[in-house]
Amino acid sequence: MSKKTEDILFKNIMELFRGNAVKFFGLDKNIVSNARTELSNILDIQQNINDFAFYADDDSYVHFEFESEYRKKDLARFMVADAMLYYKEGKPVKTIVVYSSNVKDTITAIDAGAIQYNVEAFYLAKMDGDKKYDEIRAKVDAGEPLSKQDLMSVVLIPLMKNTVEKVVRFEQIINLSKELKVYEEQAQIQAMIEMLAEKFVKNEYELERLKGMMRMGAIAEMLKEEFLNERNIEITKKMLKKGLTVEDIVETTDLSIDTVKQLQAEIKQGK
Repeated sequence: MSKKTEDILFKNIMELFRGNAVKFFGLDKNIVSNARTELSNILDIQQNINDFAFYADDDSYVHFEFESEYRKKDLARFMVADAMLYYKEGKPVKTIVVYSSNVKDTITAIDAGAIQYNVEAFYLAKMDGDKKYDEIRAKVDAGEPLSKQDLMSVVLIPLMKNTVEKVVRFEQIINLSKELKVYEEQAQIQAMIEMLAEKFVKNEYELERLKGMMRMGAIAEMLKEEFLNERNIEITKKMLKKGLTVEDIVETTDLSIDTVKQLQAEIKQGK
């Protein structure tokens, strides 16, 4: 996955969690920003905290993990990641481990002597994916708007208890997302689905097929827009260096006068 694609995915995932979607997990707080920060040179732990850690409006962090199986050693990995985040930011961290339908009971605490560590487990096996999909499908067919919690339900349906395989549910959710009238909601769902599919779809062919479906949707359009905007900026800088006026450049590009003036100032500062 390219850095550009990854940045767009995380941006849309953060927007999904930013609203009341965290209330899906029983949290009475709102997300302010994500917590993608350099915490370690240990790749798996760094990626672990970078994927789904968010800063909340009560001056704390919420750390989500999505797991298809329970392994006690994973709790130790989460503990190290949370300790590193706390050491760096000095703020409390609440960790919720979301288990797919394969897991129904786990240990949620570690007694490490001087360290007592606890997480909250959220078992999607207790949720009826078939029923939830039918409910959301009916809302979309009726043209009803989806709440943030509805959107969170949509992306987690494939991990709930279903009578169809995960990859089939992922495909259905991708197709459903393309029917949403709000472009940002399409992008948020597809961003989250791509991240979850990478973790839960083990068949490489099926994973690439799902990614291909999404690359023809909202995420692809966002990548295209980002590319075109970058090209406009490059062209504008060249035009400014050649002495064209701000007004002439605004007339020939899609950039605003404020953006062109900002680029002009950056050039004068040698940036």
